[in-house]
Parts: sequence; structure tokens; C-alpha cells
Amino acid sequence: MRLSTKVLAVLFLMGISGTAWAQGTGRSLDIQPGGRQNGMGCAGVALADDPTAATWWNPAGLGFVGRSAVELTYAQLVPTLADDVVYNYGTFVHPVQGWGAFALGFVFLSYGTSEGTDASGNPTGQFSSNEFSPALSYGTQIFPDFAVGASLKWIRIQLAPSDQEGVGTTFGVDLGALYRIPSAHLAFGVNVQNLGPSVAFINEDKADPLGRNLKLGVAWQPFATKQYTVTLISDYNQSLVTSDFRTYNQGFEFRFADQLAGRLGWYADPLGDISGMTYGLGVTFKGLNLDWGSIPQARDSDLGNVQKLTLGYRF
Repeated sequence: MRLSTKVLAVLFLMGISGTAWAQGTGRSLDIQPGGRQNGMGCAGVALADDPTAATWWNPAGLGFVGRSAVELTYAQLVPTLADDVVYNYGTFVHPVQGWGAFALGFVFLSYGTSEGTDASGNPTGQFSSNEFSPALSYGTQIFPDFAVGASLKWIRIQLAPSDQEGVGTTFGVDLGALYRIPSAHLAFGVNVQNLGPSVAFINEDKADPLGRNLKLGVAWQPFATKQYTVTLISDYNQSLVTSDFRTYNQGFEFRFADQLAGRLGWYADPLGDISGMTYGLGVTFKGLNLDWGSIPQARDSDLGNVQKLTLGYRF
């Protein structure tokens, strides 16, 4: 498999090459959706009140869904390098009384177009590199304040043309649980992501594992009235592929009259040399919500922050 210079550069700047490659392949599965969560330090495992993004953060959150909803997240990942390297995440959630809630979702990560070459270095024309993963999720309450959930996803990764053995497919499973203590306005969540077979591009002996992760989270609302709500949240993420990769995530949200929200957070990824503030804003009007979150990248990459925009609607 021969990767183009552009794809290699994008993978490097996204933290995929070098020691970070040990985290596993399928980086689209590890990119956090949700402008709200990204503004709060890229944390959201225990947010029981945000069911649309639960399909990625914690499918157990579907157990507390009260109405149907749709959500879309968009981001340019390396805008100073290439404006066609984009991330898209979408999900549709629908509750079924007495059963919980089901969800359909997808992730599409485009690395843009590149010039292909053969083994002798002769041009073979342009090709597209991307990752695509549709998913089916389900969550239900086992007890009034305890829910479990799971997501099943198919993953297709194309880093080079298929005739150069640059396409690999596999499937993955997420398993989550979420426990609420309403009297204390507390919630605890856990999510194990991307359990499944490795991806083989050339042969099975050189298969790459998915980026399996263990996510733990806690959320607390110390103040909650009709006029304003304060939410504090903290997540911890540990790779199950390598013990070297972990992230620490903390966030704060102030929401006024359930219409305007301001967010701050802190995101730390020691292996990726990422450490800095996150921030974001949110607006809600008659079921329609628009959320924006800004998160830092590697300090020596000169790429600035990644801006993630989420548009959602609750029916």
C-alpha cells in the first residue's frame, strides 16, 4: 500500500503517525462529535441530558431519551493544510415506549483527493481517501436511574486506491452504562469503544487494531433552576491498545433559561503533546440547537484550534 504525500502529512498532523499510530487505526472513530462536549473539554460520557450525542459518547444515554432528535456535527480538521479534510457525524434518535431508544448514525472522515502513483512513481490520476462508518445504537433503562446501551458499527477505511490494497473493512462494538443520582444531580458513566477485529490492508499478518478505548465520566449540576443551570463535567480516557495513550478532560457550562449557554474546559493529551483550554457557545430555540466548540491541537503543529459546529433538532 502506497500512501500519497498529502495523506501522510494529514495523518501526521492529526497525530496518527509515529508513536500515536500505536493507538490503533480508524481515527474517524476517535474524533469527538458535539460542539457542546468539545467546548467542555471534550467530555461527555456522563451527560444524561444530551441523548443525540450519546450514540458516540455513551450509548447508555439513549435509555433516558424522551423524544426523537437529529444531530449533525461538521469540522475542518487541518484548515491551514487542506480545506477538503473534513469530519462529519450524524445521528437520528427515536424512543420506543417501554423499550428505550434506538439510533442510526454515521461518521464520514474525508482526507480529500490526492495524486496517485504506481510502483515506478508514474502518475495514475487522482483518488479520494476517506473513512466511513454507519452505526446502529440502542439503550434502555434496567432500573429507573440506571441504563445500559450498545452500538454496532461497520468501518470502511480507504487510504489508497483499492488496486494498491489501500482499503480495509471491519466492524466494532461500543458498550456503555450510565447511572444517575437525581437527588444529588450527579451522573456517572462508562463506555468501552471500538471492540472488534483488526483492519487488514495487505494481509492478516499486518492487521492494525481499532482504537479501542475505555472512557469514564462524571457530571454534576451544583445549581439548577428554571433560569440557569451550572454543569461541571470530567472524563478520563484510556487506550486499550497502548498504555501510553490517555486523555484528561474537564469542563464547565453555564446555561441561561435553557436558551443560551457558555462553556469552558481543559483538554490534555500527553502523548499527542496537546494541552490547553477549550471553549464554546450554544443557542437553543424551539427545539433547534446550534453549538460551537473550539479545541486545541498539538502545540508544535501550528494548526491552531479545531472548530466543531453542531446543528440539532429535538422533535
